[in-house]
Parts: sequence; C-alpha cells; structure tokens
Amino acid sequence: MDERKRRILHAIIQDYIRSAEPVGSRTLAKNYDLGISPATVRNEMSDLEDLGFLEQPHTSAGRIPSAKGYRYYVDSMIHGTGTERGDAEEIHRLWQAKPGSFDEFFLNVAKLISNISHNMSLFLAPAHDSSTIKFIHILPIDSQRAVMVVVTDRGALDNEPMYFEEPVAEEELHAAAMRFANALKDSPISELSLYSLKATVRIIEGPKRLLEEMAAALHRAIAKRKLFYSVGTTALLEQPEFKDIKKVQPILSMLEQQDQLSRLLQGKSHDGIDIRIGEENEAEPLKDLSLIQADFGGDKEKIGTLAILGPTRMEYGRIIGILTYMQQFIDALASSTNRK
Repeated sequence: MDERKRRILHAIIQDYIRSAEPVGSRTLAKNYDLGISPATVRNEMSDLEDLGFLEQPHTSAGRIPSAKGYRYYVDSMIHGTGTERGDAEEIHRLWQAKPGSFDEFFLNVAKLISNISHNMSLFLAPAHDSSTIKFIHILPIDSQRAVMVVVTDRGALDNEPMYFEEPVAEEELHAAAMRFANALKDSPISELSLYSLKATVRIIEGPKRLLEEMAAALHRAIAKRKLFYSVGTTALLEQPEFKDIKKVQPILSMLEQQDQLSRLLQGKSHDGIDIRIGEENEAEPLKDLSLIQADFGGDKEKIGTLAILGPTRMEYGRIIGILTYMQQFIDALASSTNRK
C-alpha cells in the first residue's frame, strides 16, 4: 500500500470511529489535508475497496472500514502512539486511592475504560480461578441450619449458610458432608459450575436433597468470590451498531453467561496486547465485535486479565495505549516490590 492510500485509509477509519457514518470522498477532501481532489480520493477509495480494506454498505453511500482494514490499521498505523497524559494521570490516581488492592484497582480501571470508550470492560483474576478445593466442612447450627466452610489452596472462601426444608440429623449431615467433600477434594474452582456440581451429586451415595443443598451452597460461596467483573453493558448496547434487535439478542444472551465470557479470557497469555477483530473471534455472537485483551503479571503469578469488548468501530489507539501503560505500570510496581 502506498503512502497516499495509507493516509486515506487512516482518515476513513478515524472519521468512522468518531461518527459511525459511512465516509464519502467529499468529506475526506474537505476535512482532511490530503492535498488531492475529491475525484482522486474517490479513485483511491475504490482501489482500497478492491483490495478488501473498505466496504460500501449501500450503493450511494460512502465507505466503511472492513475487518481487514481495521487489522491493517492496528498492525501498521497506531503502534507507538503512546498514552494520553490524562489517562496516565487517572491510572495513577486510581492506584493511589486503593494501593495494594489489585482487584479494586482493576475494576476501577475497567470502569474508566468503559466510560472513555463506551464499550464493555471485562476483568478476570485467573490466580483465584486456578485455586483448588482442599477441604469442605459443614458445621450444624440446629436441625435445619448449618454453615459450610470451604478452604482452597489459596485460603478460605466466605462461609456460606445452609437451610434445610426438613430437619436433618447431625450424623446424617456429617456422613453426607464427608462424601461430598471427598468427591470434590482437589477440584479446580474454575471448573465448578452449578451444572458440574449437580452432576457430581448424582454419583455420590446419600440423600439427594441434602447433597443438592450442599452443591447449591458451594456454588453460592464460589460465586461470591468469583473475581470476574463486567462493566459497561448498557454503554455497549447504546452504540449505533446495535440498533437492530436481531443483532443484539445473541450478544445479550452471551453477556448473561459470565462463565462463557470468563473462558474467552483464559488461555490467551501474551506478553503484549491481544486484539481479535470480527471473524477472528471464535464465539459466534462476537463475529461483529472486537476484543482487546491484556494480561498483567507473569506466568507464575498472573494478577489478572483486562479486556475491552465493543464494535469493530473502536478507538483502538487510545484503548491499546491505556492497556500498554497499565502493563508497564504493573511491571514497575512488581519490580519495586521485589527490590524491597
């Protein structure tokens, strides 16, 4: 691609990100200092369309970037753009407000990026998801109440109250609790969905109603400590791309399934920033969306994963700048801690 085509493609993408409207040759010639006539711009746009970098949604309309166009833009046009000063200052302010609390810090940064970009932010803390069950103990309060205590290899989960519809003898509760705990010992927390817990209960000998209440209590305990957050769903759905309800429905269904969303962010360890545009996403509801993801911390002690989900018409440069700065900021904190 020659320099003139690069400048035109860059201008179209910048204009479309801002306006969400197809971009015409007259708009480019008028608003961008390209030094060429609208007719020449139109010819270059036609060439870019033939090359697959642009699309024409309607016969009489201007052009919009294709997924290939966005990929070229991300790979070749925005590296080294840096982080806006205000964004860097805000990251420092958020850390100073909650020093040492990475979970709250990441959640606040996720909110910041969502507010800036009007997209959805996702945060996953894999270090907690990778913990395993060490033991489960159930303490009776009376014949119809008990407390479940769950300890993982990384510490205790919150104690979870249990309530029984019918009175339960202490000996019966103890026996069922032992079988339940033995069946789940060393199980990874990340694999314990309500579905998998119910499947486990079916193969454990004992009173099924009692065992099902144990499964439900364990699921509640895990859910309380589930370090997966999503913010900005409303902002995402207010984007012009989602006016069509048929387009929104599969996305909404997926957004309701946090387990599925958190799996998207697992097993994607990268030193830099992972960017998936349109069809590059494996999940069908995300084929018209982009996902920008960054991991924080090393492989041995990963602190978390932060991702931004939005339409392909996304402010890639600013978001990538924030995530890159975040990685540098976290690395600097880790190095400072190690030197002490």
